Amino acid sequence: MNTASHAKSISGSLRPYTIRAVLVLAAALPAAGAFAHHSVPVNFDTGRDISVTGVLTEIKWLNPHSHFRMDVTIDDGSTVEWLVEMGAINTMRRAGFQTDRFSLGQLVTITGWPGRRDRTVYLNRALMDDGTELLCLGARCNLTEEE
Repeated sequence: MNTASHAKSISGSLRPYTIRAVLVLAAALPAAGAFAHHSVPVNFDTGRDISVTGVLTEIKWLNPHSHFRMDVTIDDGSTVEWLVEMGAINTMRRAGFQTDRFSLGQLVTITGWPGRRDRTVYLNRALMDDGTELLCLGARCNLTEEE
C-alpha cells in the first residue's frame, strides 16, 4: 500500500468518529452552561440580611438574572459601586414586581442577602425614595407584605 492510499484509508475511516465527536460536544455545550450557572445560596448568604442605600447608575432587566448597579456613599464621603442582583425579569413580572418604579439617578434602599463577593446584594426588598416598599421574596413580588 502506498502512503497516499494509506492516508486516504485512515482519514476515511476516522470521518464517522470525527462527526460523532463534534455532535457529542455540541450537545454537551448547553449542559456546560447549566453547570456554570450557580444557585442563589452558592453566591449569597441567605441566612442574614443587609441594607444598602445608594443612587441607581445602571438598570438591566434580563434573563436569567436582572441587576442594578448603584453608587453608595461610605463613611469617608467617597462612593463605591454595589451590584444588586435579582431574579429573571420574566419571573418577576409574572409575580407582579413593578419594574417601572425604578429609574436612573433614583435614591433607593435595597435590603437583601449579602453576596459572597464584596459589594454585592440579592434584592428582597426595595424602599423607594417616595417611601413605597417593593418586596420580591422568591416568586412573590408585591407592593407590601400584606397584599
